[in-house]
Amino acid sequence: MVGLTSIAISGVKGTKAQIIHALCEEWPLTAKQVHNALKRRHSSASSYQAVHKAAKQLIEEGVLQKVDGKLQISYGWVRKTGELSRRLESSFREKTGNSEISTLKFNSLVEYGKFLIDSFLCYPNPENKDCVCSWNHAYPITGVSQEEHETMKLIFGKTTHYSICANRTFLDNMTQEYLSKIGKRAFTGKLSSKLDTFVTGDYVLQAFLPAEFEKELDELYAKTKSEKDLDMQKLFEFACKNYEITAVISKNQKLADKLRAEAKELFVGQKVVRK
Repeated sequence: MVGLTSIAISGVKGTKAQIIHALCEEWPLTAKQVHNALKRRHSSASSYQAVHKAAKQLIEEGVLQKVDGKLQISYGWVRKTGELSRRLESSFREKTGNSEISTLKFNSLVEYGKFLIDSFLCYPNPENKDCVCSWNHAYPITGVSQEEHETMKLIFGKTTHYSICANRTFLDNMTQEYLSKIGKRAFTGKLSSKLDTFVTGDYVLQAFLPAEFEKELDELYAKTKSEKDLDMQKLFEFACKNYEITAVISKNQKLADKLRAEAKELFVGQKVVRK
């Protein structure tokens, strides 16, 4: 992991700051492992109870999250911390680049979507291989900033990006049309993977969406049959709703190439493909 102990964490002091520093160096850790790390690396005199209490407060503040009983930095908080964000994202890539599987947790569709735009789409792709997005529903474009909109335009302009959506509801079509306008090649169909899947270079991300999330998304898309039914406020509220989304990222050239080949087959003869 990339060492981040020298980074000053503004507004966080004492045991909390030490916990954050420890989890920047090594993650995920149990509360006991964090306590041991503080004693070993920071000569901390904080008791286990004090560490446990501070960690609980950091979870409530959105700085940390608990995954399978272990603590790690919340990606949502990472995105707000400038240099720390860039270095942590680099460490995520480094971990994945070592052919390990990286599992990230997100607290909402907006948080997950911003990770896709700001980070995963920028993963290393030195051979400029085609990229693939295969999803059951095209996620609503809500909460996307102008900067992120421009980022997507730049990314889609550099490399061929395919977007395959399994459904063709009004909202699916509207999102696909939007993505087409900024450079993606959009198509309605379905790849072999049942999970929402994204491919950048040799990296494959598969999303595990809660059943309640998928049900609410299906209902929302089914109810929006035309522009007059479009309620952007409801879409935004849904995108910000607290649902735990898990993204599993692996570096797997064979799988990435297989998904890429399947996607390209769907576009054979389609006018949307640009030579």
